[in-house]
Amino acid sequence: MAYYCPNCGALNDDAVPACFNCGTPNPNLTAAAPPPATSPYEAPTQPQPSYQMPSYPPPVTYGTGAFPQNPPQDPFSPLTPPTAPYTPPAYGTAWHPEPTPPAVAARLQSQARMALILGLLGVLCCGLLGPIALAIGIQTRNDLRRLGIDEGQSMALAGLILGALATVVWLFLWLMNSLS
Repeated sequence: MAYYCPNCGALNDDAVPACFNCGTPNPNLTAAAPPPATSPYEAPTQPQPSYQMPSYPPPVTYGTGAFPQNPPQDPFSPLTPPTAPYTPPAYGTAWHPEPTPPAVAARLQSQARMALILGLLGVLCCGLLGPIALAIGIQTRNDLRRLGIDEGQSMALAGLILGALATVVWLFLWLMNSLS
């Protein structure tokens, strides 16, 4: 059997003590009859309300193309442009790379060429030029990378490698000479 709630009109089972919708006590139950014992693991005996899909308004289009022509004037809308222009942080200014002067680029390229020549001379005849070529090659390659200059990096790298090779060979020969 079932009864309709006198408060909200929902259809309820006779055995429930109160309306499942509004909580109004069941007028058909007598106070002397205890509610039936149920296990907490049983399925509910009351009918569950059906799920209703929420309704959303349709999307609003303001114009055609990639950008809307008439954006909303809501201050919290993501389409509203900011009210003030962007200001950089107070702790410093933004870094903008300046063009490298041709004199600096020419000096670094000549240093890279010098590292290559000293590395070749270190390998071929004098091993003491190897550490000098190594140091100049490392410094020049780092400066060229920092300034974003591509020309001369390969010469600096070759001078660095040849300088390292000359240094290793010179140290090996010196060690072998001192041990014998």
